[in-house]
Amino acid sequence: MKLSDKLWNWGHLEGSHNKCTGLECSMTPEQFAEEYGIKNAFIVSYGGNILPPFDALANRFSLLREIKWSVLGDASTPLPDAELGNTEDIIRVLNNAKNITGGVVDDFFSPERMKRFPPEVLKKIKGTLNDKGLDFWCVLYDMQLDMELEKYLDCFDGITFWIWKSTELVNTEKHLEKLFSLTNEKPVMLGIYTFDYGTGGKIMDPALFEKQLSTYSELLRQGKVDGIIFCSSTLGDAELETNRILKEYVRKHGNEELT
Repeated sequence: MKLSDKLWNWGHLEGSHNKCTGLECSMTPEQFAEEYGIKNAFIVSYGGNILPPFDALANRFSLLREIKWSVLGDASTPLPDAELGNTEDIIRVLNNAKNITGGVVDDFFSPERMKRFPPEVLKKIKGTLNDKGLDFWCVLYDMQLDMELEKYLDCFDGITFWIWKSTELVNTEKHLEKLFSLTNEKPVMLGIYTFDYGTGGKIMDPALFEKQLSTYSELLRQGKVDGIIFCSSTLGDAELETNRILKEYVRKHGNEELT
């Protein structure tokens, strides 16, 4: 398996982050896959901009290598009425979307979402997805590591982990140690932001980005994590130094064989 096979895009729809970043971008997830060579994507609703039925969008993304589709969108996406979120809507498109391999809940560990989707419901979602050969992922942030989450984390097949504020990147080692103590050897993917959303919405320090990328890449090569996710394709056509670094990284290392 090549290193690029383990790289993922956090795939909000084009233009999703224009308002929160002040940038004018229009890159699609499929354009990002072509330009950056990162052909796996989490496809996640932002502000309710992805709603079922998913057939047309799934067809649009047919050339992506692998997709984890949002059972629940981001915090600004209204919660679905259905008990299992968008689980059944994802399953309905599987016959024509063979590249969908899992589901994901974004921004999950909030009082509202944890109350609406307690462990018994999460287990139903996981079981329903697993019965169709799909896995079930969640988003976990560094500031949530000290919450009592064991009974919730047990309901997921894999965890994506994100350090929200760039000022916390100096504590990456400490956060990862805590993370791995909670995961019970579940697959983990580590997220990297190309834009500094968490500290007031500003350009990410390229040196911080590069250091995080180097650290996470070594963990990937060592087999300690299952993938690296970049947020986000929606800013892929912005004139950001982090985008240049990312392109160069994939060009230089994407074809490396992982042992």
